[in-house]
Amino acid sequence: MIDLGKLSAEGLHLEGQEAVLPLEGQDALHDLSWKLFVMPSDKDVFLEIKGEARLDCACSRCLEPFEQDLKVFAQFLGSKDSELVARGSHALGSQDLDVVFLPEVVVDELSLVREQFLLQIPMNPLCKHECQGLCPRCGKNWNKGRCHCIIETQEEPSALAKALSGLKLNLEP
Repeated sequence: MIDLGKLSAEGLHLEGQEAVLPLEGQDALHDLSWKLFVMPSDKDVFLEIKGEARLDCACSRCLEPFEQDLKVFAQFLGSKDSELVARGSHALGSQDLDVVFLPEVVVDELSLVREQFLLQIPMNPLCKHECQGLCPRCGKNWNKGRCHCIIETQEEPSALAKALSGLKLNLEP
């Protein structure tokens, strides 16, 4: 928890990590790490969030689960001033910042970070840019149900399997 009323003039630097952060439905963030900088600015608060995580989600076309890397870099001004919030942006030095409403004196660090990652999640995540959501064999639309085709995935042999395949072993008694 960050007490915005007790910030020093130099601001506050925080770092954090979470192994798993559940989101809505089946989605979750894994290996989440972030850096947060909070600094008072007159009656308002400057916030900067940097972070990265891995998102477990499902492709919106083929519905297959996949992982997607997310990176966050957000800077904004938190304010209680309704006029400033209504304008939506504020110039701080040479920088134009979005303004968000922060009515509370105490802010939950993890909730703030979680919110910024949620804003980075694509509306329709795709496992591959060229994913059609269709069976490569019969062309059935997987969003309307799976077909009965057996799709063979060709996995590369492990290093051990490659090494063993090169040996000439005589195993007969």
